[in-house]
Amino acid sequence: MPDHVPTEFREQEVTVHPEEPFTVARSEDGRWYTVTGLCPTCRAATVFRVAYGVLGPPKRLWRRDRSEPEPLTGCIPVYCACGYPHPERPPESPDSGCGAFWDVPVPPAHGAAS
Repeated sequence: MPDHVPTEFREQEVTVHPEEPFTVARSEDGRWYTVTGLCPTCRAATVFRVAYGVLGPPKRLWRRDRSEPEPLTGCIPVYCACGYPHPERPPESPDSGCGAFWDVPVPPAHGAAS
């Protein structure tokens, strides 16, 4: 399989099929989720990181346990951030990918990698 398919830039929502393998990893403190897999449009490896819960130091400094947010449920909206050049991408576009975006389901908390 090629590392990248040089598609034209186009902002579009795409459907991810169940056979598309995406990994969703939760950080140890529960404040970040990292989604890795192949973009369904340009087929490039994509790593997407999203913050969740409260960031920064705990509010009560005298407590020893850090407040960990409840596990995320539902889906994480992901967009292609492959970094490859795509024809027709506007120079002012903040995207670094092909313009595709999709939802990746969050696995149950007991099955999520931490």
